Amino acid sequence: MKVVVIGAGATGLGVAWDLTLRGIEVVVVEANEIGSGTSGRFHGLLHSGGRYLVTDPNAAKECYLENQLLRQLAPDAVVPTGGYFVKKYGDDDGFEQRWLDQADEIEVPIHAADLKELRQELPMLAPDIERAYWVPDGVLEGFKMLATLVDALESRGSSLRDHTRAIGLRVVGGRVTGVKVEGRGGSQVLDCDAVVNTAGPWAGLVARDWGLDIKVQPSYGLMLIFANRRLDVVVNRLKSPSDGDIFVPHQEVVILGTTDVAQPEPEAPEPDRSEAIRLMGLGRELIPDLEHWRVLRGFNGVRPLYEPSGLTGDSRTVSRDFAVLDHGDSDGLAGAFSVLGGKWTTFRLMGEALGDQLVKTMQVDAPSQSRLTPIRGKQATASHRRDPQERGALLCECEQVYEADLGSATGSQTQERFATWFSMGPCQGTFCAHRVLGRRSPASFAEELLALRREREHGLDVVGWGTNARLIALEQASATQALGEELR
Repeated sequence: MKVVVIGAGATGLGVAWDLTLRGIEVVVVEANEIGSGTSGRFHGLLHSGGRYLVTDPNAAKECYLENQLLRQLAPDAVVPTGGYFVKKYGDDDGFEQRWLDQADEIEVPIHAADLKELRQELPMLAPDIERAYWVPDGVLEGFKMLATLVDALESRGSSLRDHTRAIGLRVVGGRVTGVKVEGRGGSQVLDCDAVVNTAGPWAGLVARDWGLDIKVQPSYGLMLIFANRRLDVVVNRLKSPSDGDIFVPHQEVVILGTTDVAQPEPEAPEPDRSEAIRLMGLGRELIPDLEHWRVLRGFNGVRPLYEPSGLTGDSRTVSRDFAVLDHGDSDGLAGAFSVLGGKWTTFRLMGEALGDQLVKTMQVDAPSQSRLTPIRGKQATASHRRDPQERGALLCECEQVYEADLGSATGSQTQERFATWFSMGPCQGTFCAHRVLGRRSPASFAEELLALRREREHGLDVVGWGTNARLIALEQASATQALGEELR
């Protein structure tokens, strides 16, 4: 049996992993880079369920159970930081009580924090914190998890094709028999017994190519990255989920999230500076000294919410749960499935649910193994443990990236950047981008360098005040005057 999965984000790779473990041959096709959509643009939270206890208890329970599973199945991609929900004087007491009741009801473990000890651990918090509760939040290293899933899939015989767009189906007698794709090698039809739409915010457009109507509600969110990791635990505000109410430590930075704006299209709009300033103001309600933290850049993503009743003007009211659709049952298109909604934290569960539905429909005896099977990729060479003289030239001072840390030149510069974090530190590529890319691919150096400069500038411009305004001027002067690059 062969299945084509459309979309190589967390959901698509989770589906492919579950099906592969059932002994099914899988080909994943991705129109752009792996994880280039929602999965590569999130704040990194491994949900404990605490955020949705009141507003979405089913999603909260799923998040907590998957949180615990992922700590066992993928420990290299999970950082068990823990987290706090903090209530300020004046915040709704009724919400707090409902939150506590729901935590008890669905057995999410929480406990009250000692405020004196909390002050010692997190002295930057606002002085008007009334109560706080510890929760088992964590950090999910999304790029590492994606890379590990790709390695694990390929080691078991499944394959992935990036920069390959699905453009339609071949249907015989009302049943899917192939997926039409176009990519680097031209156009072709991939033979298959079933196809799964996991295209995230673009799932509605994929379904349209199939002649179907799926009610996907894209929701845009802006997040801000701060250059120094000044806290080591997740901090949430104890109230109904809203804008600017969560701080997540991630690698050497801290991420403030997030806005939530319903929109009709899957593509994220350009980040807006006024929105970034508003987000800073909301963040100061939890951390008053935030103005003195070095804001590094802004970035945005689009959540692929599923709203069966159609588009809504308030995406906060849309469930964060997921849905599996069997289009043979609902639309008469046998062998076609969609997985919609969900969270990064629940990617494995979504894969299992889709797999259960698919093998039931296709009458295949192949139980899921993903709940029991560790997700392991290739054992990467720990080049950072070598003697510095063996690592070659230092290319990126901010993230301590040496020549030996670079992988194969056949990978894209985006994949290289996510693997090493070059250009993602305080200088945002000003001093390292040309060094790394010059060693990676001399033939396409100018093109890749310009693309990286523009990508970094988008995130800088949205927070282009104070130190960042000076950094933007320095980056432009270094690029144009010292290196002779094109002025933007």
